[in-house]
Amino acid sequence: MTLALKYTSCLMATCLMLTGCQDNQDHRTDLQRSAGNWQKTGYGQVLHITMNRILSYQYNSYGCIQVSAQPHHEANAALSSIDILDSNRLRIQRQGDVYPSQYTHNDALPSQCATPIKISKSASPHAVFDYFWHTFNDYYAFFAVKDLDWQAQYQQYRAQVTETMTDEALFTLLSDMVAPLQDMHVTISSAQQEYFSHKPTPILSAIQQDAALQRLQGKPGDVNALFEDYQIQSQQVSKQYLLTESIKIHPQKSDNATALWGKTASNVGVLVLNNLDSYATHDDADEVQNLKAARTVMDNVMADLQDTDAIIIDIRHNTGGDDAIALAVANYFSDQDVLAFNKRAINTAGRGIPVRQQLKAKQTAYTRPVYLLTSQLTVSAAEVFTMAMDQLPHVALVGEETAGSLSDALRFTLPNGWQISLSNEVYRNAQGDMFEHTGLTPDHLVPAFSKYDLKMRRFETYDFVLNKLDKTPFPTMDIDDFERQVTALQTQGNIPSIAIAVLAKGKPIYSQGFSIEPERTVNTNSPFDVTGLDSVLIGDAMHNASIDGMLQLGQPLAHILPFELDSPIEHITAAQLLTGKSGIVDDQSLLPCINEPAHPLCPDMFTSPDALLEAYLHKEGALYHEGNFSSHYGIDAGNTEIFSRLGITLAGSLFSQTHQAPLSQLTQRYVFEPLNMHSTHWSDASGQTHHRLISTANDISNLLSKQSSEISSEHVPHPHYFWHHDNHKFYHLSHGTGPTSLLFTDRFNQVGYVLLTDTYAKTDEVKAVYNQLETLLFRLTLQLPKQQH
Repeated sequence: MTLALKYTSCLMATCLMLTGCQDNQDHRTDLQRSAGNWQKTGYGQVLHITMNRILSYQYNSYGCIQVSAQPHHEANAALSSIDILDSNRLRIQRQGDVYPSQYTHNDALPSQCATPIKISKSASPHAVFDYFWHTFNDYYAFFAVKDLDWQAQYQQYRAQVTETMTDEALFTLLSDMVAPLQDMHVTISSAQQEYFSHKPTPILSAIQQDAALQRLQGKPGDVNALFEDYQIQSQQVSKQYLLTESIKIHPQKSDNATALWGKTASNVGVLVLNNLDSYATHDDADEVQNLKAARTVMDNVMADLQDTDAIIIDIRHNTGGDDAIALAVANYFSDQDVLAFNKRAINTAGRGIPVRQQLKAKQTAYTRPVYLLTSQLTVSAAEVFTMAMDQLPHVALVGEETAGSLSDALRFTLPNGWQISLSNEVYRNAQGDMFEHTGLTPDHLVPAFSKYDLKMRRFETYDFVLNKLDKTPFPTMDIDDFERQVTALQTQGNIPSIAIAVLAKGKPIYSQGFSIEPERTVNTNSPFDVTGLDSVLIGDAMHNASIDGMLQLGQPLAHILPFELDSPIEHITAAQLLTGKSGIVDDQSLLPCINEPAHPLCPDMFTSPDALLEAYLHKEGALYHEGNFSSHYGIDAGNTEIFSRLGITLAGSLFSQTHQAPLSQLTQRYVFEPLNMHSTHWSDASGQTHHRLISTANDISNLLSKQSSEISSEHVPHPHYFWHHDNHKFYHLSHGTGPTSLLFTDRFNQVGYVLLTDTYAKTDEVKAVYNQLETLLFRLTLQLPKQQH
């Protein structure tokens, strides 16, 4: 019995073994069938797939870092599909990604990945530097386009690396090395700091200046918060153009929406898109979910705007996102198949697999006129959207050139754990044109951002399009209506005297005086105290003296001043004083001493402005301390304009010292006489800056006329020293507590105005009146040249 059982068991086992031998099916998983080494050429990425694990590496010619190790069951949970396209190519579709990643087969891992670098916060600064430099050297695609010698950067900066340098010093060094690239996809981030490279743009310059002013006041100066605030303000201005009942936003009830749309009273649609990635309503949404949500939003947008005469699409502040969403949005305007773009990784490390994307013909596509508004901050996927839309015949680009940062951001980890990104891909449009660095140039060049426009509750780009469509953005105002409103505001604010002059193309086109005092007649030849505008006239005098060869603006001040200047900026020049980049910061409590040394708050020792300057700027002075300079607040004076009254006073003192003459004579020689400003003079013959400056609206308009003629005739525009520079607009509000006056010039529209009053706007109520008066005058200045044409 026992033998029988044993025999039976052996027979059954043998049969099972034979059955197994006859099973020819491959029971391996997709990952197991993909075992081997797979490289993403041009991206510095390689996968080593074994029968039970996936090892992922980033590498360059210097070294290799293992970024992850996953067992197959974890990897499978993150993947939608794995396909071996042929013996040499692998396609991996990750969960939530719209586009797959493709790899080519390699016989072995890169040799440097045999002993990968271990990430450590204590990594050698030399190792971090070398890994950083080689990553850019191997994968950055645009050194030639940017005209940057990367080897020369190595020679310059490698010598500055030491093993004892702090993380902060190393971070600054790496940032300085890539700063010339001005590429918004070049970033460095650590736990303490973030850096991204960019071109100087009007909105970013405004944000940096606002951040600097906040830091001077002891506030954080958070640039991200300030940018968000500008976006919110912009959306409020966009709403000013729309019928209230037509306005919709996504997400609903959002102060800073991804999308805003509606109609103007003249039946023009407006669609504002601030990004191309955040369309799903939950924060952890993936690309697929955001793409689906974006299509739903666009279905709603087009249903609301399909009957409009034209559509304005505003992507001036669009910070990019996903190419898939960019193409999905563009598809709503394409009634034919169109090649949107080609892209490919092209760099020292090799050439990646080409990618080709198209717009597909949509039967319900919107084909009436579309005006796409761009700016120098329109970046990344927003530029991809622009490139696709530019292929459509009914689309016109309006605004400024885009940022010129189209490539996807390729990310790497450094040996110390810091994260970096760079541009490794070349995008080209259907015609084969590349727009990296240069950006896409609009069909109609129009300034896309200014703080003044936000204050005036209007946009240059919107007004340009609406005027082009013969749909006036604001009600037309005639002279009689303007003067009635000025008189009403003058009475409301109790402003005794007002003088106004408006210019177009450098010529006076309107001038008028207003008085609420029956016994006084005011016109544009009436004298006003314009001491608050003295810096403008001093700046213009110094500019003219430099043109005549009588003042070297680039010359250091050290040997000219009667005292030693102790500043964190070595060798301060007149040019830095004139452009607000001297680093000098005002102590507000001392400002009355500039104009009135005998002021009760001023110490007896400060008998003149020069004495105050020496006490403030000389290290032995009674008022000298680190807080007198912007570097104390972490502000880079070379990149941020901070105009200070003490800096202006120092410029005036320098001017007097070089010519051995008082400012009254110098301004007379270089400004008043050449411009026939015969009614302009200092109230005291000694000409010191603390004496009153008297002028008229007509005389001041001569200054604006001269600057306008220089702008139109010179290759180098008038510098507008001591004016506030705001893209194509320049303005100067009187300083101090004297009568409030305002000068304004608009280089794009070739207009300007002078507003003189004899009252200081002291209370909030009076300030509100002045703001209304300024808005009223600004609208007249824009409308009047068109009415007189």
